[in-house]
Amino acid sequence: MMIIINLINSILDYYIFVFICMRLNKIKKPSKIFAAVLSLSGLLFILSSSVLASPTSNFTQTINAGTLAVDIVDGSYASVGSPSVAMNAATFSFSCQSSTGTLGTATQQIYVVNPDAADNGWVVSIAASGPTAFWDGAAADFDFNDPTTSGCGDGADTDSLIGQMTIDASGGTLATGGCSSCVTTNITKGSSNAFSEGPVNSITVLTGAAGSDDIGDWTLQGVSLSQTIPAEQPAASDYDINMTLSVVST
Repeated sequence: MMIIINLINSILDYYIFVFICMRLNKIKKPSKIFAAVLSLSGLLFILSSSVLASPTSNFTQTINAGTLAVDIVDGSYASVGSPSVAMNAATFSFSCQSSTGTLGTATQQIYVVNPDAADNGWVVSIAASGPTAFWDGAAADFDFNDPTTSGCGDGADTDSLIGQMTIDASGGTLATGGCSSCVTTNITKGSSNAFSEGPVNSITVLTGAAGSDDIGDWTLQGVSLSQTIPAEQPAASDYDINMTLSVVST
């Protein structure tokens, strides 16, 4: 309707223009050439007026893929500022012993987000700051990646510390996150593996195959941890080591 109204207005404007031109030039009857020029100019005027009067704009929208990420979050999927894992306390012993712990709880769960960023799959792994890292204490230290005698002896690695950490995600609880239409199909929990300086500097916790959801989020709780503690390791409450989760596309 608006286009028709604009067209009528354009035609009226044109004929008013022609009338004024003829009056100014005292032309009662325009010549054929003059009439042809006026007709052509009038057509162009009408067409251009109609085009310029279009009320329709073409809107466009782009939605980009997000970033593949892994985090430690609470039950509302909010990032935990300073996540931590407390291993079960051990008692001083003259023999090599083990301590256990759990990575991933209801308030500090592993959270993987794939916002259409890794269509061919992804892998979540955990590692220390480097292969020469260790459990650090004010008075003494111990290792996390010396496989000698199952972590009870010092081998040919770069330090003289004893100890080895094992991580097993196979018994953990895998679930979907905030995505209501997502599934856990084609997502696999990592098997039991122990750190070994050089051969095993990182351990796989979770794997999303190419057939997993291209868009989704998932949580993992209950990853089992075990750490061998050297014989006669001094009693202290300040032993600690930083372990970092990472995710890469495949």
